[in-house]
Amino acid sequence: MELTVKKKAFLENLPELVEKAVSEYGIRLRRIVIEEDEKGCYTVLITYESSFKPPQ
Repeated sequence: MELTVKKKAFLENLPELVEKAVSEYGIRLRRIVIEEDEKGCYTVLITYESSFKPPQ
């Protein structure tokens, strides 16, 4: 199951945030989407594969 974490950041914090996501999620990381809003703040969507399996 894929999960997405939403983070807010300023431009100067983006490299640190992306580096942390890559090191934390490793090969489970699926994608990182960065969107700028009208105020110059960025929303970072980090999608990764979760090891959680819901009961069937």
